[in-house]
Parts: sequence; structure tokens; C-alpha cells
Amino acid sequence: MTREPSAVSLVAEGASRIADAVGAVLLCWLGWRMFFVLDSALQGRALLVGLIGLLACWTDRRSPKNASLALLAFVAIGLLSAAVPRWSAVASTPDSTWWSLFTPASHLAVMAVFIYGAAYLLRTPRRLSWFVVLMALSVGILAAQIAFDRASVGFVYERGGPSLPSVPHWSGIHGASLFLTIGLGLVSAIILSSRSLGRGMSGTLLAAGLFVAAYLNGSRGGLASMGVVAGAMMLFALIDRSRFRFKPVVMLGAVAALSVGGALAMWSLRDRFNNGQDFSGRTLIWEATARLAADHPWLGVGPGRFPQAIIESGYADYYHKYYGVLNNAHNLFLQVAAETGVIAALCLLGFALSSMWACWRAWAVGETPIVALGVLFAIFGFLVHSVSENVLEARAEVERTRLLVWMVLAAACALQRLPRAYADQRA
Repeated sequence: MTREPSAVSLVAEGASRIADAVGAVLLCWLGWRMFFVLDSALQGRALLVGLIGLLACWTDRRSPKNASLALLAFVAIGLLSAAVPRWSAVASTPDSTWWSLFTPASHLAVMAVFIYGAAYLLRTPRRLSWFVVLMALSVGILAAQIAFDRASVGFVYERGGPSLPSVPHWSGIHGASLFLTIGLGLVSAIILSSRSLGRGMSGTLLAAGLFVAAYLNGSRGGLASMGVVAGAMMLFALIDRSRFRFKPVVMLGAVAALSVGGALAMWSLRDRFNNGQDFSGRTLIWEATARLAADHPWLGVGPGRFPQAIIESGYADYYHKYYGVLNNAHNLFLQVAAETGVIAALCLLGFALSSMWACWRAWAVGETPIVALGVLFAIFGFLVHSVSENVLEARAEVERTRLLVWMVLAAACALQRLPRAYADQRA
């Protein structure tokens, strides 16, 4: 005998459907404003979209409520590392509120809310596919704008000169190089997943266009990141078309071998690196940041306190010859380790790697393989690019670039939901 649904369950189901529809529309609207409208306050809008997505998820009885422990641990440690150094100052201020303790790390909490809320809104194959396709097209349009802007000045690039008109709202040429790297990852799926010559050629032309835009953009680190992504694509295609029995193990071994080889190559050239002649002196910044992180391994110096702490520690003398005051350690994980502690940096890395594993599993199952591979290589490109830049800091000028990364990670979490969604449909 079938039980009649209760009034509470009917109200919850209606609220879930309404929140789902409203959230999906607002997510697309947020993506439009991120790419094509030069305004601010994107973080507040992302929080609204995430909260609506979470409301839809929690009122949906059939939806799983699980979340990545690695991301939750990263956010919790970040909030704690923000509160500890501010406790005495906030306690001595009569008009202060308790939530002002966590203000420097508020963007980390917004990140978690948005990723899980947007992942629920993108839980169906059709929504996720269209979202990723539109994101790739938007990157292509911006790449064409970079090429047009460079052509308008006669393809002249002065190192250290003014940025292109299309670049500043992406936090400069390095932020623009990140969205080009992510775009290459999304486009690469067309080449890797298609057995058609026409689609393969079109994907190759799109990828070549992104490389041209990256060259005109002027970021050498961005070009290097895109080259690494292209190499990983070729390695993936080679192993995928081979007859190895345990392809994931072979792929993992190949990546580990390349990583060890790269580390050994850098070690063999350490004398040149120590002189600061390579990577525009970044190795000196990395050394100073690593020393700062070693001095504060548990909770770091606090989110947003890197520029002040690196000067107070005396480690700024390492790179003073090449840079002035720095807001960015030019390495995502080193700066996270310095600001929120080593454990937080490992949690963030673990979340990124687990997101890539979710993309791999979705591709192996065979559902939306082009989307799964595109998001996989987009996250890989983000990790490679993060070796020389940091886009997850709290500064307002990196808000747009930071939101793009959140959207890619939300797509990866949505891919993790797909097998369960298909199981629910079959049931």
C-alpha cells in the first residue's frame, strides 16, 4: 500500500523545485556578468546563488547531502586562522561583532557555499553540458577580444607596459592567462573525445587560437601552463588508445614520472634559480614564502596578512632586488600554506585532486565524456597555472578570476552527482 505524501513533504518538494529553477537562472545570469559585464560585487551574487542551490538541495529528499571533507576542512581552518590573530583586537573594540573575526576569510566560506550550491543546480547532464559549452564559448570570445586589442596597437608588447583594455578586469595578464588555460582544458575534450576528423580539426583550430591569444597576452607563465596542458592531453590520448589493462594506474605513474623528472631538472639547475635569473625572480619569492610557512605551520599568519607578514619576518629581503611590496606569493599553495597553514594547503590540494578523480570516473562511466574530460583538464590547467600565480586570495581585483575557478570546481562536483542521478532515474 502506497503512503500518501504528507503536506510537509509536498511543501518541501515545491520549494525545492522553485529554488532549483530560480537558482539555475541566476547561475547563468552570474556567468554572463562575470564574463561580459564589467562590474563588481560578484562574490555577493555568488553567495546568493550558492544559498539558493543549497536550499534546493536540502529540500530535495532524494538528493545526497554529502560534501567533500577536504574542502570543509580547508574552509574551517581558514576561518580559524582568520579569527585567532584578530581575537584581541575585536574583543577590545566595543562596536565590533563576532562575525568580524572571520571577515578576512569570508571568501573561503563563500567558495564552499557556491561550489556545493551550484553543483546541485548543475546535477543533470543537459544543464551541465550547456553550462560548460557556454563557458568555453565565452572564453573563446574573450580570447578573440585579446587578439583584437593587440592588433589595434600594432601587435606591440612592452614588458611592464600598460595592459590591454580586455585584461584589467581579469586582474591583469596573469589572470587572463588563467582563463585561457582553463579554456584550453575545456576545448581539449573535443579533440580527445571525438572520433570524427572534422570535430578533431575544429577542436585543434580552437586550441591553436587560444595559444595565439596567450602569446599576444604576453604572459610567459601562461604559455608554459598551456604547453603543459597540451603535453598532458597528448599523454592521455596515447595511453587511452593503448592496450594497457590498468590505464588509471599507468596514467598516474606517467604523471608521477613527469613530476619527478621536472623536479630533478629544477634541482639540477638550482644554481641558476638561486641567482634569481629564471622565472622573473619567482624562485626567490617561493623561498621566502616557504620560510614564512615553516615559521607558522599550523594556522599560518592569517588570510590576507601575507604582504605585512613577509615584511615583518624579514624574508622580503630575498626578492627585494626584483620586486617591491608583494600581495601575491606567485604560488597558490605556498601562499595558502603561509596564510592558513600547511594542513589547509594539503586539504585544498586534496580537494582539487579529488575533483579531478571525479571527472575521471565520470569519463570512465561514459556519461557526458566530453564534459568530463574538459573539466578534468581545466582543473589540471588551474593547478599547473597555480605554480606561478595565486588567484584565490581575498583581493577584489582577482574576484572575477576566482569565480571562474569556483565554477569549474562546481562542474566537477556536479559530475560526481551524475552516476547517482542516473541511478535515481533508472529506479
